[in-house]
Amino acid sequence: MKLKDIFELALTSIRHRHLRSWLTILGIVIGVASIITLIGISLGISSQITARMSTLGSNIITISPGGQQASRMGGGMFVRPTAPSPGQPGREGSGSTPAITFREAEDLRTLPGVYRLDTRIQEREVVQYRDRNSSLSVTGTDPAAFKDSVGVPMLYGRFLNPSDQYSAVIGFSVANQTFNDLDILNKQVKIDGMPFHVVGILNESGGFGGADNMVFIPLKTAKAMFNQTTDVSQVIVVVSSDHDTDTVAAEIENELIALHRVTKATEDFTISTAATVESAVSSVSDTLGLLLGGIASISLLVGGIGVANTMFMSVLEQTRDIGVYKSLGAKNRDIVLMFLCEAGIIGFVGGFLGVALSFVISEILGTFSVPVEITTELVLGGLFFSVLIGIVAGISPARNAASIPPVEALRYE
Repeated sequence: MKLKDIFELALTSIRHRHLRSWLTILGIVIGVASIITLIGISLGISSQITARMSTLGSNIITISPGGQQASRMGGGMFVRPTAPSPGQPGREGSGSTPAITFREAEDLRTLPGVYRLDTRIQEREVVQYRDRNSSLSVTGTDPAAFKDSVGVPMLYGRFLNPSDQYSAVIGFSVANQTFNDLDILNKQVKIDGMPFHVVGILNESGGFGGADNMVFIPLKTAKAMFNQTTDVSQVIVVVSSDHDTDTVAAEIENELIALHRVTKATEDFTISTAATVESAVSSVSDTLGLLLGGIASISLLVGGIGVANTMFMSVLEQTRDIGVYKSLGAKNRDIVLMFLCEAGIIGFVGGFLGVALSFVISEILGTFSVPVEITTELVLGGLFFSVLIGIVAGISPARNAASIPPVEALRYE
């Protein structure tokens, strides 16, 4: 039999059982649409994270009090803060809460590759604007380094400068959501009852780095307000353009190890860069993609079982036809190809409609700000696997059909 004849016979068989065929196709549609949509969500989230990670700045190093256990993951270093155990070597008098002092931070300023160094202290304070009060993270920052260390461009106004004393720069979410007033620029807010003049509103950072929900004031003023003149909450190092960030981070690590008299295994501080954070986040997003894809694959597997069931029923219904085909000279190979072609068509139609449905779902999810990224590879992969699962599900029924002797097939009622 010619391939054209086999294809026409397969289409005729599908048309004669249109309701059962469409119910089987529906199972494939749901499976393919689920896989493409869920994996598309994972890709969309990953792309969104990557775009927002760029706002952190590839030349920024963050140093925070608190121990770490580092393990290599890909090209970066994933850092997990841990508390020091009793009896571990460390700084004398450090107590249960390790700290980094302003004096130690100044020692880091002299290291090669350190372009800017921002020592910060941070407290949660009540911030009042007009008749609204909100508990916000207030950060004292070095005005000379703030523009480079914050990692976010200015939306309105200006950055802090060394001559400021009671000036404040607020994050985008503080202005747009907390106080719901982007006209807050050049107006007054009160921090713990003390008036501050808003000189700038930062652009939206997307949540990474936390600048969106923070209020920044000059470090000198924050020291007096928080009564904190010894320990820093965080140190931000901006690496010069002619130095490698990872190399400078390693030098900082060695310097702090010497200053704190600890070892790499008992470090009481955490050093992270944009690369380390991106490595950890990418690992999570990859795991999420595998999980979502695995869940969606179950529905496609169920669709494949539906195809197999339909094909077994098709064999039973066409048993007499199989006998006629064989008596007219059709070979076992032709019978197998006819049923595989029927299963492949069901898989292809289901895959095509599933792809179309996934685009519709992505548009609907987009209206709810859910990121969905459907790539060409994902579409082609969905079509390929839908046809593949249709063919695989049809192999056993096709072989059963080909193995029926012509005489028995003609006797079948």
